[in-house]
Amino acid sequence: MLVPLAARMSAVRLAAVLFAPLVALGGCATDEATDDVDDGTGPAPAADGAVVDPDVDIAAIIEDVNDYWVQADEALGFEFVPVPLDRITTGDDGVLCNGREIDPDEVAGNAFVDLGCEEGLLIAYDPAYVTSSVATAEMTFAHEWGHVIQAQAEQLDLSLDPDGLPIDGELQADCFAGAWATERAEADLLSLRRDVRSTGDESDVDLDDPDAHGTAGERLEAFELGFEGGPQSCVLELPALLPG
Repeated sequence: MLVPLAARMSAVRLAAVLFAPLVALGGCATDEATDDVDDGTGPAPAADGAVVDPDVDIAAIIEDVNDYWVQADEALGFEFVPVPLDRITTGDDGVLCNGREIDPDEVAGNAFVDLGCEEGLLIAYDPAYVTSSVATAEMTFAHEWGHVIQAQAEQLDLSLDPDGLPIDGELQADCFAGAWATERAEADLLSLRRDVRSTGDESDVDLDDPDAHGTAGERLEAFELGFEGGPQSCVLELPALLPG
């Protein structure tokens, strides 16, 4: 979830409802009638055929996302600072924010970026959800790193435009995730599309809801834009696709 710049002076958590409401906390929605859809429009399966090692694979994805943005930042006109592993937490490893340990309950079925920690930017995630599939692991971290880009290069954050909404920042994070995925993702495109769609809002969620992330179609459209057009499309072309 993105908030106005003024609010970032306090403990701010972005994308705090990344996995709701179309999926239950801690898992992906399934539907027997659409499980066999092969065009990326069905809900994400519980797994995509590969086991995610929470110690090895997660660290590798994080390293890769950091590495991608070290190389891609020039196209966006800023200098990316990699997020260190000791600022990434499951809430069960003693990582601090303002002198307090993150509680695992805070990240149950969830993932977020906290900009307000005196110890430095923090990324928290629920390993039970993230390890459900390679696609989910990759899209979770790629999306969260989209918020890291926005935090480090606020001039690129579409939600901070005078007419911007929190949902604009969420869809931009999906777009940045797509830009990463086209070069780096191990999961197949079908699985990535399904995972993106599975985390969409219901159609009756207000655009100005601070927790709004976009409908399944809106999120997939943003992801596809980044996948096809790269990071710059998420700044130059995405505004024309934003709802409202």
